[in-house]
Amino acid sequence: MTCQRRLLRELDRLLPGGQWRVVQERPWFSLTFSGVQMTLACTPAPGRGPQEVAAILEAHEFTLPGRIVADIAVEEADGGLVVVLLVLEG
Repeated sequence: MTCQRRLLRELDRLLPGGQWRVVQERPWFSLTFSGVQMTLACTPAPGRGPQEVAAILEAHEFTLPGRIVADIAVEEADGGLVVVLLVLEG
């Protein structure tokens, strides 16, 4: 199973009732790390606001074998949310 598919399944379990869609996935590199930056669009379940989604994502330990979710940003956009994750190869 791909990293993208694992991540989407985990987000579905973590925030049930929401809809997730990958908007962009691009390679990410620094001098010491490599990985991918994923931009996702999210329509949260009714009654879930951006602060709640951000708090849940911040507190969650993602289980992506061989990878680490190093950074998460959540912003409101077009009646939904944009979530940007930096996923590093471990």
